[in-house]
Amino acid sequence: ADAVILATGGYGNVYFLSTNAMASNVTAAWRAHKRGAGFANPSFVQIHPTCIPVHGDYQSKLTLMSESLRNDGRVWVPKTKGDTRKPADIPEADREYYLENKYPSFGNLVPRDVASRNAKEQCDLGKGVGSTGLAVYLDFADAIKRDGKETIYKKYGNLFQMYEKITDSDPMVEPMMIYPAVHYTMGGLWVDYDLMTTIPGLFAIGECNFSDHGANRLGASALMQGLADGYFVIATSIAHYLGTNKFSKVSEHDPSFIESKRWVEDRISKILKNSVGGPAGKFTVDEIHKELGRLMWDNCGMARNNAGLESALDQLPKIRQKFWDS
Repeated sequence: ADAVILATGGYGNVYFLSTNAMASNVTAAWRAHKRGAGFANPSFVQIHPTCIPVHGDYQSKLTLMSESLRNDGRVWVPKTKGDTRKPADIPEADREYYLENKYPSFGNLVPRDVASRNAKEQCDLGKGVGSTGLAVYLDFADAIKRDGKETIYKKYGNLFQMYEKITDSDPMVEPMMIYPAVHYTMGGLWVDYDLMTTIPGLFAIGECNFSDHGANRLGASALMQGLADGYFVIATSIAHYLGTNKFSKVSEHDPSFIESKRWVEDRISKILKNSVGGPAGKFTVDEIHKELGRLMWDNCGMARNNAGLESALDQLPKIRQKFWDS
C-alpha cells in the first residue's frame, strides 16, 4: 500500500488478563517491530487497583470499576493470614485497613500504582480474600452509615448494579472485592511528529504508538487524544506524505508482496494448528499465554527489581522446555 495506518491498541494482554478484549493482542504492532519499526517505552503500563477479581479459569478479560469508588470505600483485609470468615463476621479489631495505616495523609486515596502494589502485597502475604485469595475488600459500610443509603446509591448506583450483575453480590450489603488489573499501555511503536514509524509510510495512532495517545496518556483524556491524533494523521500527515512521494501502482506480482503473502498464510496455518492442539498437539495457546502472563505479572508488573527480572529470565527456558521441547 502507499500508506498504512495501524490503530490496533496496546499490549496489555501480555499480562494474560487485562481490561482489554482478548483479541487485542498487539500482534500487528509487534510484527511491525519485528520488520524494523522502533518500539519505545514498553515499561509504561497503567494498572488500576479497582477491578473485579478473576473468578474462574475461562475468563477472557477483567472488568474495570471506577476509581471514584475509593472516595468513599475503605480498603481492608483480615489481619490474620488465611482468615476465610465472611466479612460481616470479621470484627474491626481483626481488620487491617492497610492503606489508611501505612499512608495516613492519603488513606484510601493514594495514587493508583501505590494502591495496586499494596493490594498485591497483601495477597502475596496470604491475606487476600475470596475463593482465589486474589482480592481485597472495598467497604462502603461506614459511608452508608455516615451519608445514608440514598446518597451513596446516587453516587455509585450504576457501578453497584454492574458489580452485582457480574458477581451476584450487592455492595450496599457486603463489601466489594477488588484486585489490580492492567488497563492501559503507554509504550508502543515509536513515531515522529507526523505519527509515522521508522518504516516510511507506516503510521501508528492511538494506543499502539508511544506518543500522543501513549506516554501522554499519563495525564490526558483517552477519548480526546484518540480523536485528536486520528484526525491529525488523516488530515495532515497522510496528505503531506502522499503529496510529497511518487508511487508506482502496487502489484500483486511484486516480489515483496508475494513474500509477505506466503509469510502470512504460513503464520495463519500455524496459529490455527496451535489453537487446536498447541505445539506438538499437547498444549493450547491459552495455556502458554497464561503461564507467560503470570511470569510478567509477578516480575515485571506493578513492581520491578533486579532479582525479579533475573528470576523471570531464569524461568523462560523452563517454560520453553515445558511447552515446546518436551
